[in-house]
Amino acid sequence: MVADMRTQKAQATRQAILAAAEEQFARLGYADTRLEDIGLEVGIGRSAVLYHFQSKEQLYDAVIRTAIGDMMNDLRRAVVGSRPLAERFEEMISVALDHIARRPSFAQIALRLVGTSDPERKERLLSDAAPIIDLLQAMYDEGIRTGEIRPPLGSDFFHILSVLSGGTMFYVAALPAITKRLPYDLLSPDQFDTHKREVLLIARVLLGIGTVERSMDGGVATESSA
Repeated sequence: MVADMRTQKAQATRQAILAAAEEQFARLGYADTRLEDIGLEVGIGRSAVLYHFQSKEQLYDAVIRTAIGDMMNDLRRAVVGSRPLAERFEEMISVALDHIARRPSFAQIALRLVGTSDPERKERLLSDAAPIIDLLQAMYDEGIRTGEIRPPLGSDFFHILSVLSGGTMFYVAALPAITKRLPYDLLSPDQFDTHKREVLLIARVLLGIGTVERSMDGGVATESSA
């Protein structure tokens, strides 16, 4: 019983360190983040942080792999079942967007990473992200084969991935940094739901998986799946 309680406490501390580190790395970047500050936020010392993670580099890698792994688990659950592929693809997009909204700090870290001049760190990001890209592309390729996905503009997987993922990454991680004139909280439930509907609308158009109808009632766009 005592051993179980110690294990649970250690796991809880590890998760708290990861959460605090994610926020610090997002806000300050890798170089300016200090283990002392992460420990202070959790309520432990630097040595206790190093007990769970042997170095700042190891902690940074763990933050990235944890976030990507959590998203991958959510995406796998979204594709389970016998529903039409188009429905499952839309759910995958929705799940990915929700994941980014819950963890805007990781979107900021990802943007920092793609611009890094460190080839080793960039290679690790590519390796960690590969399963997500592979899953999305497998679904896309299957949809092309079965005719459930019919890109009307002739766009390929990577063009579409760029539009859909880039738009949300910019919305979450970049837009607040380039303007102070935002009239609302981008991540409030109402505002992010609007963004998600817009992205799904764009996805349906680019993938050719639904019809787009425009309601004249207030000029609000509505969508219906094929």
